[in-house]
Parts: sequence; C-alpha cells; structure tokens
Amino acid sequence: MSIKAFLDKKLRKRIGVFEIIELLRPIDSKQAEILELLRRAEHIELLSKSASGEILRLLHDLTILGRQKTDTAVRLKTKNPVALLSDDHRFPCGTAKDSTHYPRFCHKCESLLGSKLRFLDLGCAGGGLVWDFVLRGHLAIGLEGSNYSLMNQRAEWRVIPEHLFTCDITKPFLLSSSESETPIRFDIISAWEVLEHLPEPDLPQFFGNVRQHLSPSGLFVASVATFGHSDPATGAIWHVTVKPQSWWEDTIRKFGFEPVRGAFSPLDFPRGSGNGPPDWSALTNPELGFHLVGRASRSTD
Repeated sequence: MSIKAFLDKKLRKRIGVFEIIELLRPIDSKQAEILELLRRAEHIELLSKSASGEILRLLHDLTILGRQKTDTAVRLKTKNPVALLSDDHRFPCGTAKDSTHYPRFCHKCESLLGSKLRFLDLGCAGGGLVWDFVLRGHLAIGLEGSNYSLMNQRAEWRVIPEHLFTCDITKPFLLSSSESETPIRFDIISAWEVLEHLPEPDLPQFFGNVRQHLSPSGLFVASVATFGHSDPATGAIWHVTVKPQSWWEDTIRKFGFEPVRGAFSPLDFPRGSGNGPPDWSALTNPELGFHLVGRASRSTD
C-alpha cells in the first residue's frame, strides 16, 4: 500500500494529533511527502489549532518520528525504578496532570550555555519540557518517580519514550551512554515543583545525584513552592519539606552548590512564572515560592 493510500485510509477515521504521530512511527519515507499529505488533509479532527501547528512543525523541523535522533543512546541504571513510598506515586496528583511546555526556557538556556545542550529534567511528569528541548535538537532526558504517566501513556510518554524514564530520584541512579559506565554530564538539570516534595533526609542523595550528572559549568535550576499541599480525604501530603528561600540556599551550599543570581529573569522559568492558569507566579505572589539556580562549587569539583 502506498503512503498516500495508507494515510488517506487512516485519516478518514478522524483521528487526533497524537494518533497521527503513532501512525507515522512505522513509515519509512521522506518528511516532505508526509507533511504535504497532512497539510492537504483538511478533514482530520485535530485536538486543537495549536496541536495542529505542533505536529506540522515536528514533521517539518525534525525526523519522520517527530523528533531528532541524538548521537547518544541513553541508559538508566537504578535499583529503584519507582518511588514506591512517595505520596506523589501513591496518590498521583501533579504527576497525573502536568506536562509543562515552555520554549522560552530552552532559548534562554541556549543563550547562556550554547546551541548544543544536554538537559535533564527531574520529576518530569508528562515530559513536556523534555519534548521542547528535543524539538530544538538537544539531548534531553526526563526522570519521573511515579509510573502513572508511563502506565497510562499520557502526554509525551508515547511520543518520545526513549527520552523518558521512571526512577526514584532520591536513590542512587546512573545515566550513561550504552557503551559506557561514565555518567552523562548535563548542562542544565532542572527540578520544577520537586524539592518541596522530597523528605529532608533524602536531600543528600538527591543532590549527590545532581552533582554526579551536572557538568562543571552546568546549572541546576528549580522552582520551589513554600506553601502546603495535602489532601485530608486520602491523607496524602505532597509538600513534605516546606522551607523558606534562605533555608534552601543554605542547603544547596551544604551539598556543594553556590547560588547563582541574575542568570535568568523571573519569566524565563517554566514554573512559578504564571505559565498557565494552574501555575503560581513568584512575581505576583512571592509568598508562594521562589526560583533557585545553582552551580557546583569550585572547591568541590
């Protein structure tokens, strides 16, 4: 069956944009031909106009799979593939809803650290930000403590599965290339709405993992909420370490990081910047949280 006949048959079923990506997965052909067919298929019921734009941009800018293959195949080694004791896994909340997209952050990181980056997102939920970096041609990996998104194949987990892994980030893990036991060193490691979810006794191992995988010139970037989040009905407590900014800055110093100020503007951050209706803003409501940027202390390199 020709590609045109295959797509015509499938598209008549009025499928959505993510189904289109799955259909394109086994097809070996030129991007331009697929792109032209999609442009002409006006009867497709896409999820939204913005989603339509995304799929066309994916096909136009990247490979037939809607993403750019990286030079490095990434392998995760961990004895704790799921954070079984975490309420974020036991009572999925943010992990079941979030999949933040924010190309502005990608662009800002490029301006600070170069046009070819390695990016690691800890607590990546749906993997939206990882996808944003992949779209721009970077090596990007996301780790998520809950397997909710993986099991339900939600958000980007069915689109870029080789870029997303489940892992308890408060336990030892190693990200390396398939031919090496040496940790991959990332230029940017982020943790959006994550630190307040980690029990205080787990912070040494968490920051040890960050140190192990951060390049000497790299940046650790996070948003930190300073308000409680719990559910009396289930007993779930999602924000277990609610501390002020000064406490967190002292903490990262203790684990070998120096706070960095002025590298980003408040609106460069994907979370804590009012990025969408559910998101709080450190600009308009600083009592709700702040942003934390750090780099490895020279004395501990």
